[in-house]
Amino acid sequence: MLNFTHAPLPSWMQFAKVLFIKATDTQIIKPWLQNDEQHFWFSRSAWSLYAIALFRIKFFGQDNIQVWVPGFFCNASLSLLRDLGVELQFYPLLLDGKPDMDRCKQMLEQSSPDLILFVNFFGEMFDAKDLASFAKNNNAWLIEDCAHCLKPENGIGLTGDFVLYSPHKFLALPDGALLLIRSDGPSNLTKVEFDDVYNKLLLKEKSFFLTSVKWLIKRFIQKLGIRRMVNFISYQHDDIKTNSSWLPGPKMSTLAKSFLYLMIPELENEARNRKRNALEWKSELLSHYCLKQDVKALFRKNTPYLAGFQVETKAQAKKIFDQLQNANVPVTTWPDLSPEVLHDMPGQNISIERRYTRFYLPVHSSVEPKKIRETIRCIQ
Repeated sequence: MLNFTHAPLPSWMQFAKVLFIKATDTQIIKPWLQNDEQHFWFSRSAWSLYAIALFRIKFFGQDNIQVWVPGFFCNASLSLLRDLGVELQFYPLLLDGKPDMDRCKQMLEQSSPDLILFVNFFGEMFDAKDLASFAKNNNAWLIEDCAHCLKPENGIGLTGDFVLYSPHKFLALPDGALLLIRSDGPSNLTKVEFDDVYNKLLLKEKSFFLTSVKWLIKRFIQKLGIRRMVNFISYQHDDIKTNSSWLPGPKMSTLAKSFLYLMIPELENEARNRKRNALEWKSELLSHYCLKQDVKALFRKNTPYLAGFQVETKAQAKKIFDQLQNANVPVTTWPDLSPEVLHDMPGQNISIERRYTRFYLPVHSSVEPKKIRETIRCIQ
């Protein structure tokens, strides 16, 4: 049985209260606002991306647009953009994680971006100053993806024209993503008329009732301690989703808003627990596990989404990944690289190497440091 779950669980008090609360958008927005941003709630950040693309098409009266994303990016999150028919371009990253600006300038010879996305990977701030200037000079809107960030901290969320957060990745929520529009981004999008696109999207709503009930029952059972074994996957496995049928509808569910309202007072505790658990994983891997000093921790000062680690070779990463799975640890890989990147696009070797030399471990508040120590010390 699992010592801990991959996703966090609500507290018993939150289970007891949630059915008696109906939270509004304004009641749950405060932790993510830094200035006077326009804000819109969705079920997933993939819908936020889709809405931005629709808005760009409408704003300039274009038939289609180009969206530039880093090669090191989750393919599943692009499924709605692919459905929309946008042209995707993948810019390479350098070893330090910054965009390869020389290659970006070369890409301009054959394509012109309408939207450029960058990611604050796993909660750490991405230096996007050069990319922001590049976007402004080429009349492109800049999207700052903070889906790996619990909330704004240390400059997070202060660079893009659009900022994306995914509270459902950090908290015990069935869904929940936030789109902010900043008037002081590179493109100075002051009070743009986004509501029409947003309201029309919400008309696409699928029924959330059964999905929410299933999620609630599953988490309740897990809270009772009834948990299945790890679902074993190959380290090299990339779950390439070819369409968006796996996604819920665009609207954030009522259940998610109610749970989020109850969890907002606990955000600082969540941040502290995540940092503590990440350091616990690091300590145990370095002091006890066979890796010794060969492992590199990928988290620094901000609140981590997961505890990420990088090793020297693909074979070493696979060995560790398999051993952790055999110990019933919900270890994961990230991301499911896009087919275009995997098929040897020029300059994408760094993104591919990152995918196959890294692994990630859960650090949410439902993870107990004692269980981390017990689990690692049982590995032979």
